[in-house]
Amino acid sequence: MRIKAVFFDFGGTLVDTPPLYDYEISLLQLHRSLLKNGISVSYEDYKKAHIEIRDKIYSRNSVREVLFGLRVSEALSRFGYSLKLTDKIITEATEAFMEPWIQARTMEKHVPLVLRTLIKKFKLGVVSNFGHSPTVRKTLERFDLARFFDAIVVSADVGWRKPSPKIFQKALQALRVSASESVFVGDELDHDIEGAQNVGMRTVLLKKPSTMETKHKVEPDATICEFKELPRALESLEARVLGLQ
Repeated sequence: MRIKAVFFDFGGTLVDTPPLYDYEISLLQLHRSLLKNGISVSYEDYKKAHIEIRDKIYSRNSVREVLFGLRVSEALSRFGYSLKLTDKIITEATEAFMEPWIQARTMEKHVPLVLRTLIKKFKLGVVSNFGHSPTVRKTLERFDLARFFDAIVVSADVGWRKPSPKIFQKALQALRVSASESVFVGDELDHDIEGAQNVGMRTVLLKKPSTMETKHKVEPDATICEFKELPRALESLEARVLGLQ
């Protein structure tokens, strides 16, 4: 069966976090937004609550997604504020946090050229673990990448994070392709490669220094070290699928 669709992880695959990115810059912007909207909490107090909640969320090791805005509302609840996700204070604070995050991202120079090549042959999609879907879309738009994708599926909208099969199945449904007709490209063995393989997709690992081994033995169908190697890897993979190698 021919490959009809290629799906990509977002962070670490299409765009990168620079080593010098300072999380505190985003927190400071968030706090300024809170002050502007009448929230009377010191920066240090808010920062402590926010990070405690963030760390508690990640320590659960759950595949259920927690929206970023819930971190903000839960942190503020410790200081007597009862706010919904849709309240202006929460939405503006979230956007304030995300703007420096978006501007700090970097992109490997070969990414647009590779996508321009692949879109001639395949449907393309993004599957991202992220607690605020507009940020994924805005980041892709910043690098003029959004136009290449037929579907952008974000855990914030699905409610489930990779490696949950639910987010991969949502992406397959969005492009109307089967798992056996699809390839997933990512830089994490557990979330990306193992998760995609568990629903029957073929996989390409973009191996980076940050790529960590997993508890289970996970073998991608192909491994590349640079994004520009992807078209050739897909050609070779498709030849194997069709029994030409």
